[in-house]
Amino acid sequence: MITNHFSTSSDSTLSTTARMQGIRKHFKDSANQHEFYIANALNTVNLDQSFASFQRLDQLFTAFKKQVGSLDIQHDAETSQLNTLMLLASHLGQFLAERSTYAEQWLNREELKRTLSESEMSLPQSYLYDYALVLAHKIVFPLLVVHQYFQQAEIPLHFSQHVEIELLNHMVLTGESRQKIAEEMHALQKMYQNQYPLPSGSPYLKLVEISNLDYSLKSLERLDELMREMRQNYIISAEKFLTEENNYYFILFLSGYLGRVIAQHAGTSLRWLNPVQASQMLGQDIQAQLPTARIAHIHNRVFFTTGHVCDFLFAPIIQTSSTKYAQQIINDILKTRNPMYIAKTSLDDLHKGSPYHDALHQAGVLIAYIFQFIHGVMPRTDPDDNMIPTSFPPGHTFIKHMGGPDEALNQLEQNPNKHPFNVLAYEMYACLPHIRTDAFAIHIRQYGAHAMNLQLIIPYFSVFDYRGFSIFQPYLNACDAITDSAMPQILSAMQALFDGINNFETSLPAERKVWANHYQPHLNPYPQGFAQN
Repeated sequence: MITNHFSTSSDSTLSTTARMQGIRKHFKDSANQHEFYIANALNTVNLDQSFASFQRLDQLFTAFKKQVGSLDIQHDAETSQLNTLMLLASHLGQFLAERSTYAEQWLNREELKRTLSESEMSLPQSYLYDYALVLAHKIVFPLLVVHQYFQQAEIPLHFSQHVEIELLNHMVLTGESRQKIAEEMHALQKMYQNQYPLPSGSPYLKLVEISNLDYSLKSLERLDELMREMRQNYIISAEKFLTEENNYYFILFLSGYLGRVIAQHAGTSLRWLNPVQASQMLGQDIQAQLPTARIAHIHNRVFFTTGHVCDFLFAPIIQTSSTKYAQQIINDILKTRNPMYIAKTSLDDLHKGSPYHDALHQAGVLIAYIFQFIHGVMPRTDPDDNMIPTSFPPGHTFIKHMGGPDEALNQLEQNPNKHPFNVLAYEMYACLPHIRTDAFAIHIRQYGAHAMNLQLIIPYFSVFDYRGFSIFQPYLNACDAITDSAMPQILSAMQALFDGINNFETSLPAERKVWANHYQPHLNPYPQGFAQN
């Protein structure tokens, strides 16, 4: 007998949320899989709540269309087809809820009617609206989404892209309320560059596409051409233009683009602030208005890139080109900022004779240890967890610094125990031109004849990121003039760092080799112009 999971009579005591969660558990039992359409294919996909599982579903739907064709699953279809539709909808709903950091909550049609006012409620009669997922900013109907991928012969977006759009929209719409301004600004860049629509509409996607905004300095000329087109053909007045919410977000996209180009070609950090955050940082009141809606903190200064965009779009006369505006800032930053370098592996053995070998190798061992700490036997379950700063001097075990990173850094500076070298790790955010993400800062100090004062940053997507846990290529900079002058020799010895990581993981079982399993140096590559090497 096949259980019809659409039928409320299958277990009338269950809540709607429990019913939708229960079908996932039901499918995991191999004894029940005969109840699901294309169960073998679904097992191949592995519905493991990773973003990659939706990319595998892309492949499944492509193969399905080639082998079977379109399938319009109606309310009176075979029970196994309805069960598979519900299973995939449940999988989608769980992922969207978890990655939006909200409790998974489902409502059936009657519950939804009681929750929403009559003015908000006008549901089609289709059974595809019988179950709704409740998110912070919207109601989603996952059955409807999954159904279209079975039914429609051609859909312009892959299933995984649909999922990504939902999550990026969430970042944009909740960025201000959650104080996640950088995430909002980077999400806008990704949406416009990928031609993804915003909920309020994206009327200028075609303009962005034909402008070929590739983050080069030369592209700022094309950015200005785009904004001139806006001035001439789309903007009657600033007031009228800004009555549309999507126009506000388009201005933020333009501001974000300009800020990224500046930071990228200055080879430095980029943070995004709202007026309240900028006021706190500067110790002066920044009035909340459109030109200050988003403020770029590049290197160690703030720049009103949104103000430049607004002046270009709305001022009676254009005063400054974006190229001139950006180039002046870049030139000023290049005079003072420390160059960034990428940590790269090498195949030769020259690093073994380097005077920097032992300190770099020690840092590698510490890196392997801290990734075990956050993603080894017990991966994190709370996104707000924070690792206690940890140092690893030679001849000692790992030392926790309860006083925080400042106290630990002071110990590295003072070196009271006269270590030949020492390394320290603590958590931070990597605020890069193209992304803001979790990271470890590794401070590497060597004392004496071959003194070294190095900061190495390892960005990574945490287990809570919708894209899944992964480790990026490290980047580094010298913290003093002596180290800066020795950077060619230090970079040539960088394989010692990777050897330290590999040596630590050698004796671990395969499933615990966090670095070996999750290091993806080509994921989110550093933009051109960011690093010196």
